[in-house]
Amino acid sequence: MKHMYLLGDSIIDNKVYVGPGEFSVLEHLESLSDLDFSQLAVDGDTTVDVLNNQLESLDKTSDFTVLSIGGNDLLEHLPLLVDSINKKTFSRNLEIMNEFIDPIKDRYEKIVEHLSKKEGKLLLCTVYNGDFERDDGHEDFMFGFGDLLKGKQEAITVIGRVFNDVVYSTGKKFGVEVLELREIFTESIDYANPIEPSHIGGGKLAKKILEWTDAHE
Repeated sequence: MKHMYLLGDSIIDNKVYVGPGEFSVLEHLESLSDLDFSQLAVDGDTTVDVLNNQLESLDKTSDFTVLSIGGNDLLEHLPLLVDSINKKTFSRNLEIMNEFIDPIKDRYEKIVEHLSKKEGKLLLCTVYNGDFERDDGHEDFMFGFGDLLKGKQEAITVIGRVFNDVVYSTGKKFGVEVLELREIFTESIDYANPIEPSHIGGGKLAKKILEWTDAHE
């Protein structure tokens, strides 16, 4: 039986965000495929956690590995960036983004370099834009930051685009394919709250992952 590792954050580890009787990304994958899956992804994890914890759990050879990480690294800085967007010059906003993106980029490249040396195929996922305009899920979202971020979809999308440039450039550097999540999560029903995959979105992601594995059989 072929095996797949799933590394990253709640884009994969979304079980607590789907309703009763609904599937997480992992459960969608298991229902659609005979592959053996090992989920190392943990809700809330960042690139730091992948480097320090998840990579150490790669204890066997795998045919496929999927990495979806970076969103929580961005969320840690979103309030600062969104708050400053109308208060500072364009050049200063770019400087602020570079100040926190550069360390994330360094860690992301280390992760991908490590994984690219393993046997099997590797797939990187971009971050999506989220659904910060929705009316539900803001009251307890991001430890009280929900209200701050609501109405800032455009700014958040720009910040995500900056990180996705890192994903694509890193994929090119190490010869790794990239799955564009912004083309998968296109509707509000794809999200369980502003940032987590719903049953529907998770199903769409699972199908795209398996289309990728089928192409490499």
